[in-house]
Amino acid sequence: MINVTVKLSADLRRYRPALRIDESLPLSVPEETTLLELLSEILQIPAHAIAIPIVNGVKCKLNQKLVEGDRVAFWPPMAGG
Repeated sequence: MINVTVKLSADLRRYRPALRIDESLPLSVPEETTLLELLSEILQIPAHAIAIPIVNGVKCKLNQKLVEGDRVAFWPPMAGG
C-alpha cells in the first residue's frame, strides 16, 4: 500500500460531502494504482466527471500510476466565459 492525498475541487466535493473546501482526503491505495482506478474503484467517481487530473501540480493522463506521497487533485469540466 502507498499513501496519497486527494483534493476534490468545485462540484466534485458532492462525492465526499464531509470534506471541507480546502480539505484533502488521505488514502492508502495499492501500489501501481492508476488515477482511473482511484477514481472509479476507490472514490467511485465516474471518469466523465473529470476534466483535469493533476498529480503533484502537473496535469496528467488518467492512466498515470500513483507513487508514495503523491498529491492528487481533480477538476470537473467548467462552463462560463
